[in-house]
Amino acid sequence: MAVICPFKGLRYNTQKINLEEIITEPYDRITPSMQEDYYQRNPYNVVKAILGKDDEPGHPEKDKYRRAKIYLDQWQKEGVLIREDSEALYIYEQEFSVGVERKKRMGLIARVKLADFSSRMVLPHEKTFPKHKEDRLKLLKATKTNTEQIFLLYEDDKRDVTQAVGDALKKAQLGAEVKDEDSFIHRLWIIKEKPAIKKIQKAMARKVLVIADGHHRYETSLNYQKEMLKEVKEVKGDEPYNYIMMTLFRLDDPGLVILPTYRLVKGLDKLSGEGLKNLLGRNFEISELNWEKGSEQALLQEVQRKVQGQNHTFAAFASELKKFFVFRLKSEDILEKEITEKKSREWKRLDVSILHSLIIEKLPALSSKPFVQEDNVSYIRRLEEGIKKVADGEFQMIFLLKPVSLRQIREVVDNGELMPHKSTDFFPKLKSGLIMNPLDE
Repeated sequence: MAVICPFKGLRYNTQKINLEEIITEPYDRITPSMQEDYYQRNPYNVVKAILGKDDEPGHPEKDKYRRAKIYLDQWQKEGVLIREDSEALYIYEQEFSVGVERKKRMGLIARVKLADFSSRMVLPHEKTFPKHKEDRLKLLKATKTNTEQIFLLYEDDKRDVTQAVGDALKKAQLGAEVKDEDSFIHRLWIIKEKPAIKKIQKAMARKVLVIADGHHRYETSLNYQKEMLKEVKEVKGDEPYNYIMMTLFRLDDPGLVILPTYRLVKGLDKLSGEGLKNLLGRNFEISELNWEKGSEQALLQEVQRKVQGQNHTFAAFASELKKFFVFRLKSEDILEKEITEKKSREWKRLDVSILHSLIIEKLPALSSKPFVQEDNVSYIRRLEEGIKKVADGEFQMIFLLKPVSLRQIREVVDNGELMPHKSTDFFPKLKSGLIMNPLDE
């Protein structure tokens, strides 16, 4: 059972701060140039709390994690950050565009009781890396605050949560409304009425939660909880460290959008068109399209149509060969023979699984040097930026694939499996700086 609770959120004081100047992308999406831009926008920008610079020459504290704590305390003393006067649940509304289509979605923000993955109450869908968890744990221990939201999904077939939230919104207070750099609108609604909160808690109690974005932060909170439990003599179960701030979205919300994450590859010193076709031709029908100056945009659109419009179809741009290659799997029967991992049929049918198992894992044959995926394969969400990196020679190839669906995520998770790394890109991200969850009470 999902145990959700209201909390006294920590929010920016809109009487003193222009929210447009302080909200940011999640920490793991912030590049060095973005970090610098956020620093310049406003001295109170939340980036200083979620992803501070390794060194700030003008600040006496050299440790960026302790510095984040200093900023949070200082901003509260100055009244820039204010604590909710009573416990509340929050509704996060996003209004955004995908191409020419305008979309909207609503998520419930609450403290949710931590549960080990073995309980099957909270389920992951992707693998995580230790390095990121170590970084987030240092920040959490220093600030004792959930400084960012994590993004989870739940099924609501009977619409009981939807009904409860809809009723609560009728009396909710608008706590924030801000437009970001993409002209997307972010609103934060505050629900303080106890009957409304109890109704939402009851509706959520039977839900199983699936992590969409924020695996590292969730596992970090589990590790923090374990450390805290070693230090205390008596545990009641309702201590703040037993909870984490989550934003919960209905699994079939029409505003949920998943974009693909593209793969960049380098280190193939034996790359050639013939070599590529010989390597992959047994499993894929392969066609070529020439990359001609002046027709790049039209060609890219044609390639994307092929990838999106056909089952198990991928494309790769190789700048040095001046070609796009399109790979279409000959038959799904190949999957059982070629993918030898002990995985379910649903996992093997994922395009991201096919791309890695039947294409990327075979690429070392085109290199005379050791080919290690962690070093030679990178991930990027913006296709145009990825194409440019290949055209500029930073990488040799970029692989295109279609995004996974919500149904596929659910199938894989229900089988107790994890999807390959960087399988999903939920769009848009949840902005940091709208709400924080202090773990002091």
